[in-house]
Amino acid sequence: MKASCLTHLVILLFILGFTSSVAGQDIYVSGIVRDINSHNEIAGVNIFVKNRKYGTTTDISGKYFLHLKSETGAIKITFQHVAYDPVEIPLDSLSKKQTIYMQPRIIPLQGVRVEGQSAKRFEIAKDIPQPISIIAAKTYEMRGFVDAGDLLRTDNSIQVDEELSGKKTIGIRGGNPDEVIVMYNGVKMNNTYDNVFDFSLIDLADVKRIEIIKGSNTALYGPEAFAGIVNIVPRLKQDYRIRFDQRLGSYRSGDWGLHLYQDINRFQGNFSYRRGGYKRKFLATEDIDNSLINSFSHYKANVNYELSPPKADGSANSISGLWLQTELSYDNQRDDEKLSNTNRLYSVKYSGDLFFLQNLLLSASVRQLDENQAYPAGYFRLARDIRDDAFIIRTEKSQKIGIARLLFSYEYQNNDLVFKDQKTMLHSSVNDLTLSEFHRRHHGIAAISKFDINAGTGFIQTMDFDISVRQDIIHDKQENPIVGIEDSKYSGDSYFGENNWRETTVKFSMNISGYREDLTFDSYLNFGRNVKFPTLFQQISLPYLGSDISDQPNLDVEKNNSIEIGSELTRDLHNSYAIYGWQISGNYFLNNYDNKFRSFTSPNVPIAYFDNVQTARIAGVETKSSLFLLRKKVTLELGVSKYSISEKAAFPFKSDFKATLNLILEHAGWSVLLHMFRENEQEAWLRFPDGRFAIVRLPDYSNIDFHLSKKFERFGLKYFINFSGRNLLDDDTVLQGLTIRDRRFYITMGLQY
Repeated sequence: MKASCLTHLVILLFILGFTSSVAGQDIYVSGIVRDINSHNEIAGVNIFVKNRKYGTTTDISGKYFLHLKSETGAIKITFQHVAYDPVEIPLDSLSKKQTIYMQPRIIPLQGVRVEGQSAKRFEIAKDIPQPISIIAAKTYEMRGFVDAGDLLRTDNSIQVDEELSGKKTIGIRGGNPDEVIVMYNGVKMNNTYDNVFDFSLIDLADVKRIEIIKGSNTALYGPEAFAGIVNIVPRLKQDYRIRFDQRLGSYRSGDWGLHLYQDINRFQGNFSYRRGGYKRKFLATEDIDNSLINSFSHYKANVNYELSPPKADGSANSISGLWLQTELSYDNQRDDEKLSNTNRLYSVKYSGDLFFLQNLLLSASVRQLDENQAYPAGYFRLARDIRDDAFIIRTEKSQKIGIARLLFSYEYQNNDLVFKDQKTMLHSSVNDLTLSEFHRRHHGIAAISKFDINAGTGFIQTMDFDISVRQDIIHDKQENPIVGIEDSKYSGDSYFGENNWRETTVKFSMNISGYREDLTFDSYLNFGRNVKFPTLFQQISLPYLGSDISDQPNLDVEKNNSIEIGSELTRDLHNSYAIYGWQISGNYFLNNYDNKFRSFTSPNVPIAYFDNVQTARIAGVETKSSLFLLRKKVTLELGVSKYSISEKAAFPFKSDFKATLNLILEHAGWSVLLHMFRENEQEAWLRFPDGRFAIVRLPDYSNIDFHLSKKFERFGLKYFINFSGRNLLDDDTVLQGLTIRDRRFYITMGLQY
């Protein structure tokens, strides 16, 4: 009897021990999270069990791995992201699902905390409140845009100017290209010569997003941004190891790209290379050799190392390095014009804490430009060489004190420019040489104070008052100028002399925002003063003395006093399937310019002239409306901009009206974009040496672009294909013997692992 009882006791203990062991086993769950409409992977999704202190987040590829400690009872796993509706799935069902789909929201969730990661503020939002457009990678990475210039053309506030050489510059709100500051990973890319940047230099592959400030009330990114700022943010972390793509299209165009990426613990590194070109034939010529040939090569390498694990807010001490190089060539065989251009950027950046200093950013960059031009100019053949070297140091320090958020910035730029013009008279050995070295030293100090006031728990929740102060000190000097006929050169330091400027600008802003679950409201009012210093191109141009007395040329600083008011209203109709929500925004701005430069050249005269108009004005109204349909599968976007430009000679070839209409459809990996637009007539004045003017007009422009994309996965590889049609209405406008608005088609194919 005792033996029998002992046997039963042993069996009971074994069963209890086995059950306890099974119940105490850890659980491992993995999968991928995607957007239910586009099927794009979602990074940064917070995954957790309610009332538990552990969880995980999805990586850059949308993948997750969740380790659950021993749990009992009915367990539900929550998937949460600021831009999507939360999803709750029972644990036993989750183990059977490889893919979790999430529904995108119209209004972001408030108070969402992501374990191990937080939604970082956009770099460009550190400035005072202004109209900001964010173009995310998903907007362009599969839609066949040739470069950043083609992408920015879709914005209703931006006008793109393209030269025969392939150079693409942009104007924002009717402004000139030299009034737009372009940053790449926080480094200013505008050249020292004329303060212009060529957007064809930017390969969209591996760009995370493009941030755009519209307006002149910026303090953080320096003076001269009368029209706006474009900040291009590269992607440090990739969702592939190797990626290859090929594009073919009109004008015998083609390009291919190879991209490599590797991450090891806290280290990430990537390298990309793209090469391509196109060949166009001039009209009214049968000679195949009289063609226009463009080619380009892009190189980029990026490394990033996190020196410490991420903090609770997602930030980490990190150091990164960037190398960017672009080579362009242009050969106009009909007109015997040639151009070669090489741009390089080397940059090192540290962000995080340093000793007792917190929230610090330090960067050092070297930017180089080598450009060679050769073309006939009247009785001469001109050979122009430009060498531009810039060394840039930048530091930022942020601090929060009570209701105030403070940001201090210092930037130093050392620019060295070598400019050489050699004019050779045709059928003669006589040479006319202009050679000079320019040096610019620029110190910029800025302070921004943001005062956040909690307005309560009602609809209006926050009121912000911001003030910014900036001072810029510039010293320009020319050394060893040589002007005149060879063997009889004139040289001397007094030819252009030195220029010194010191300017202080102050800007104010007020922002009011309101929130409830189905409605948000945001409005701002800002005003202030900005300045623009004469470029070195303007300093070596000849003053035009034939202007009116009031418009006599001078090298004083341009000034812009501006005021702007705007608002945005968003409505979420979450319970409606057909109309899921809408968003509408609008703003009015007024820019008053003093001492506005007007630069011009005359036909067949390779000399630039300038004068100054004492006052000029651009006023404008901009609106943008979005309608979200079928639970955000379909989006309709309408953008309209109308400007009043007082001085056409100061803002040449700028349209005073632009409207865009976009139809976007995303479903099960398919993506459709139908882009319709209209720009009004563009006008410029051409001035002759005797003072006469001729008006040059480009007719108004309406057309349609179409993009169709599909991505899918097979055998562990991701494939994507895109078909793009540009200018489907086939406009026959001709400029210098080339159709500039004709129908074009492109197809892009690629795969990644």
